[in-house]
Amino acid sequence: MAVKAPTSTSFRPGHVPGNAVLTPQNAIDIRKLYASGWTIKQLTAIYGVSFTHIHNIITRKKWKNAEQQATS
Repeated sequence: MAVKAPTSTSFRPGHVPGNAVLTPQNAIDIRKLYASGWTIKQLTAIYGVSFTHIHNIITRKKWKNAEQQATS
């Protein structure tokens, strides 16, 4: 059986996939901790995700709408 590749319409906007490691609230907390002086290396140890993933959250390449998703 062929597996269909995900497309830009595979998920609703604001949908958190079931296999997501972090939640929108985690992304908000990561940004706050980083702004208060925590290093990316410290945050990777706490949240168990890669350096690149944390960096992408901080620079808003990932979880762009975390604030909106956390409030809904």
